[in-house]
Amino acid sequence: MIHPRALQHPLCQLPAGTLPRLRLLGAAAAAIVVLVPAPAIAQDTFPARPIRFMVPFAAGGVSDILGRTLAQGMSQLVAHPVIVENRGGAAGTVGAAVVASATPDGYTILLSSLTTQAIAPHMQRKVAYDGQKAFAPLAGVALSPNILSIGAKSSLMTVKDIVAAARANPGKLSYGSSGLGSVGHLTGEMLRALSGAEMIHIPFKSSAVAYPDVLAGNITMVIDTLPSALQHIKNGTVRPVVMLSPKRTPLLPDVPTIGEAGFPEATLNFWSGMFAPAATPPATVKRLSEIIVRAIESPEVQQRFASLGAVPWPVPPADLAARAREDYALMGKLIKGAGLTPEQ
Repeated sequence: MIHPRALQHPLCQLPAGTLPRLRLLGAAAAAIVVLVPAPAIAQDTFPARPIRFMVPFAAGGVSDILGRTLAQGMSQLVAHPVIVENRGGAAGTVGAAVVASATPDGYTILLSSLTTQAIAPHMQRKVAYDGQKAFAPLAGVALSPNILSIGAKSSLMTVKDIVAAARANPGKLSYGSSGLGSVGHLTGEMLRALSGAEMIHIPFKSSAVAYPDVLAGNITMVIDTLPSALQHIKNGTVRPVVMLSPKRTPLLPDVPTIGEAGFPEATLNFWSGMFAPAATPPATVKRLSEIIVRAIESPEVQQRFASLGAVPWPVPPADLAARAREDYALMGKLIKGAGLTPEQ
């Protein structure tokens, strides 16, 4: 039954035959609305299924913690989960190779780093991808400053003390790192070359394994990323001596930088960034970049990164690409200058 007031509506007062024509016009307009903006709607709904987030290192490490923190932040911004997969091995190149050969649709992405993009290609005889061509940069993630820490009971208090002792006793002092060609190793090579301090490098399978040897007095010090070293510093296993980075960290405000110690060129920050397969469509790259940057800029991710000693670094694809190119060339020169050969 039609309500009496409905009969007073203006549409009910139109001439006979008008309503059928209006229905036809409305259907045509609806068809136009559906057909014209379809590509934009399809792009706005990305992702339409879960995203595979590759961390090319073992679970529990700093890269894994950063990756899982970021993946959780991304999941809160999209309609589908972002699932972390750990695929460690060969300094991150095993997992990176999986992403390099994945379908370039934006559903498989990589948490890469200075190690995977710029160091490993110079240190390994065979890498299954070209780090400069195989990936589409998405966004920067974090900067992790390096720190030199010494045995808590050591009488050496400053960088000047270490350099003087190494010059006076060549080969007596040693430093541990997370392996040959690691950021810690290469930072030590930079310091050795600039200061003339002859120190022995002791590579470990991971930096975590090096700290008990410092405590036992088997090695003198460790050069590591701050997020990895922080817990050992808090536990008193080692004493921080110097930040091998341009700035002091708020977490250890009394620890000077290597520049303040007189060797400003011995800085090498570990960075991490997100990449997709090279042929990923530009619109998808743009969408992923926006999601990643928004996640990093969220208070939850910012706080978690800061607690680890990592500096949020949500730079756009062009900046990440430039940093990867520059560091690839720089690491090549450093590795060659140090006399290191692939798989040495």
